[in-house]
This record gives sequence, structure tokens and C-alpha cells, in this order.
Amino acid sequence: MPSKLTVLLVSLLLATPAVAFWLWLVFVPAKVAVQCPEGCDCESGSYFIVCKFLSVNPIPLIHVINVQNLWFYENNITLLEKDYFVSMTELENLRVYNCGLRTIEFGAFNGLTVLSDLRIMYNNLSEIIPGTFENLSSLEHLDLRHNYLKRLDCAVFSGLVKLKHLILTGNQLQYLHPHTFFGLPKISSLYIAKNVALQIPTDRDFINSHSLSQLESASCNISSLSVETFANISALKLLDLSYNNLKTVDINILRALPELSELYLYRNALQCDCQLQEVWRWCEDRNIQTVDWRGVPECDTPSGVKGMGWGVLQKGQCLDGNIQYFGDYNSTSYSDTDIEDQKYEYEYLYVNDD
Repeated sequence: MPSKLTVLLVSLLLATPAVAFWLWLVFVPAKVAVQCPEGCDCESGSYFIVCKFLSVNPIPLIHVINVQNLWFYENNITLLEKDYFVSMTELENLRVYNCGLRTIEFGAFNGLTVLSDLRIMYNNLSEIIPGTFENLSSLEHLDLRHNYLKRLDCAVFSGLVKLKHLILTGNQLQYLHPHTFFGLPKISSLYIAKNVALQIPTDRDFINSHSLSQLESASCNISSLSVETFANISALKLLDLSYNNLKTVDINILRALPELSELYLYRNALQCDCQLQEVWRWCEDRNIQTVDWRGVPECDTPSGVKGMGWGVLQKGQCLDGNIQYFGDYNSTSYSDTDIEDQKYEYEYLYVNDD
């Protein structure tokens, strides 16, 4: 005797097109609704899933294999388990934001071969196991800002052959091995701002990369640099050293960075002497941008120019290594700059988290 399921299937096959279409309208949306986890929002046929304010731990099971965007916002997720995402082979964008995440198991990202954007922000990560990102061969953007990372093994980013942008802002980094980013052939921008305990060496290279073009290192408590510090990032175009403790910059650093087009020294206690005048002239002669939406580099000493923009160095005259200022240097003016794009990027990196 045929089962009830067999009878139902035969009935569907024999149904008129109108009846079949009606059944499709009823059952397909119901199926999608069942797949969407409780407490999550599923949009665009479950291609986009957002889960907010869930108290479950670990992550709620999601059975939608065709999801492309999966965002977890302010949930209670302390652990990413091995193979959790293994069936989500179409996932392109994954975010875990402010979820209290402490541990990522080795193999947690298995199966995510097309993932291009991974953001694990405002969590409690203090360590990342080397090889954690090994299989993410399509990843281009990795955002780990505002965790508690103190050290990074030099192999922690192995396998990220397409990675372009890496954000480590607002961690507790104390040390970076110079080869940490050497295995990232496509890396173009690195953001390490607000790591106040980070050791920036002056006797050896800080970072070794042939592709890095943008280094954001504001608010890292940097008090000194040398030509050796940036010896192996000669492709650098933008260097942000704002909000540090620098008094001057060695002109040889700029000579070793032939592609440099932007240098930001805002909010450093700059000593506007003959050495810094040489740096200022180098930037002027090569149209290196030094002013952004935050403001201009300012002099801290000598006392006569304290608080003035470093453009006042134009009025200084050096004799036997000593600088004197002449003329009406109080009226030194600065040209306007187009700051809107810079402001947007700064807010995106340091303020906005969407």
C-alpha cells in the first residue's frame, strides 16, 4: 500500500499548473522561514542573515547553505567551533561584532573558500592560533580591531594570498615580528593605530613587505624612528604618525621611501629646528601631503613658534645648526586641501564600525 508521502508526490505531479503554482507559493516561503534561526533576520531569500542580541552560546545553527552575508551583532558568542561554517560554501561576508568572542578553534573557517570580507571587531580575542586563516584563499579584507591581541605569531596570517587590507587598530599589541606580513603578497594597507604598547624598533626593520603602500600607526606612543625602521617597505605611499611623541623625523627615512606621497605628523611635539626644516622642504619640493582634515603638524619648540603649524619653518634661517625666525612668521598661511575623502576614511577606520 503506497505511503502518504508517495500519494502526495503523485498528486502534485498530476495537479494542474495553477494548483502546482499555488502549492509552490505556500510551501517555498514556509521553507525559507523554517531555515531562518529564531531571533535572526533573513533577507533576499536568506542570502543575507543578521542575528542580533541573542543570548545563545555557541552560535545558533544555521542551515541555509546559500547564505552570502552573515552578521552577528552583540550576541553572546564566546567560541567559534571547528567546521561551524563548513556548509556555507557561498559565504562572502562574515561579521562577528561585540559578541564577547574569546576563542577561534583551529579549522573554524573551513569551507569558506569564497569569503572575501571577515570582520571580528570589539571582542575579547587575546590570541589567534597560527593557521587559523589558512584556508581563506579569497579573503581580501580582515578586520580585527578592538580586541586584546598582544602578540602575533609570524605565521598567523599564512594562506591569505589575496589579502589587501588588514586592520589591527585598538588592540594591545606589544611586538610584531618583521616577517608577520611578508607572506601576504597583495597586502596594501595596514592599520595598527591605538596600540600604545607596541615596540617600534630603531635598530632593525619593523615590517618586511614589498607591496605595503599604506601604514596607519597613529596613537602608538612612538617617540623615535630610524631609517632602519622602514627599510623594507619601500613601496609605501602613505605614512600616518599622528598622535605620537615624535620631536623630529630623520630626513633619511623619507629618502628611503621614494613612493611616499602622504606623511601625517599631526599632534606630535615637534621641534621646529634645522633638522625638521629639511624634512619640511623635502615634503614641499615633492608635493608630499602633510595636512589632512585633522589639521597641520605643529611646532612645540622653540617657544617663539610654539603652537604654530610647521609651515612656519619657511621663515626660519639656519646658521651653524641653529634656527632663527625672521619676518612676519605669525601670518604664515596654508593652502586649502580637499579633506572630505580623508575624513570619511578616517571615520570609517577609527569611528564607524559598520
